[in-house]
Amino acid sequence: MPSTSRPIIDVHGHFTTAPPELAAVRVAQLTELNRPRKQTLKLSDDQVAAAVQGQLQAMRERGITHLLFSPTAARMGHDIGDERVSLYWSQVNNDLIAQVCRLFPDQFSGVCQLPQSPGVSPKNCLEELDRCILELGFVGCNINPDVSGGVPPLTPPLSDEWWYPLWERMVELDVPGMIHASATRVPSMHLNGSHYIAQDYAAVVELCASRVFEDFPTLRLIVPHGGGGIPFQYNRQRALHLGGYLPTTTPFEQAVSHLYFDTAVYDADSLDMLFRKMGPRNVLFGSEMFGTAKAIDPQTGRTFDDIIPMIEQSQVLTDSDKDDIFWRNALRVYPRLKKRLSLGA
Repeated sequence: MPSTSRPIIDVHGHFTTAPPELAAVRVAQLTELNRPRKQTLKLSDDQVAAAVQGQLQAMRERGITHLLFSPTAARMGHDIGDERVSLYWSQVNNDLIAQVCRLFPDQFSGVCQLPQSPGVSPKNCLEELDRCILELGFVGCNINPDVSGGVPPLTPPLSDEWWYPLWERMVELDVPGMIHASATRVPSMHLNGSHYIAQDYAAVVELCASRVFEDFPTLRLIVPHGGGGIPFQYNRQRALHLGGYLPTTTPFEQAVSHLYFDTAVYDADSLDMLFRKMGPRNVLFGSEMFGTAKAIDPQTGRTFDDIIPMIEQSQVLTDSDKDDIFWRNALRVYPRLKKRLSLGA
């Protein structure tokens, strides 16, 4: 049964249970990489509704009011094919997310996959971003910081002006982005175990040492998985900022205040450290259900991603802090979500 009566907005959900017909579209696309063409996915509303019953049941059981829903991160596949392949695949995925949101508008809001492609400017993403936000009613986007999966052509760091066209359009649209990696081609990096977390950590380091938030003061970026190892290495970053190792003189604690973090961390001690280091106003509830942490923890009998009780029982948070983390911060960071939901911030 739900452990709380307050609204809970989960900002981190992927369609990992998509019908197998989606994978079949991808297989067909991969056989035509030399001559890409637009693919179509035709699923009935009943098929799509059946595919999200697990999410809906988990939301009811855990007391989650609303879920921000995006395509499966590992399958964004930006490293495969050219920019046409990425565009056509992104459109198929985003249209499927839109179908879910149309069927269950009270439970889901869309977050789009961008058609990123190795060596191609983020300018190529703007048309699809516009379509998803302005036509499909999505409230945010996911941004892969390692488009090629760790092989040449390497992706410029998030601090580089190469990314500025995307930041500019996000500010114009008043939408945030979650920095979420996709697949890696580096043999030494396990996708879920190290690649995602390493990219989260690197994103914080690069953004905090940059002038991105001087140039785009209203840009809102969310780093998932609690920022990787950043809370644990907080003073390492403070030392780097003060020791002349980075091209900035801004104290880390000031620089990092521009970023937001989710709670996809999965243990109480680490969550408390996240709350203490980053502050409850910069943390949004996100569990990434049906993802990495869907296994059952033998110590609790619950899945690892069932983290609401840990936050509810945290001794470092006030009741107001918990409201911020569970729903108020989401409405501040995702203003288009606030317009969709009848909740006051």
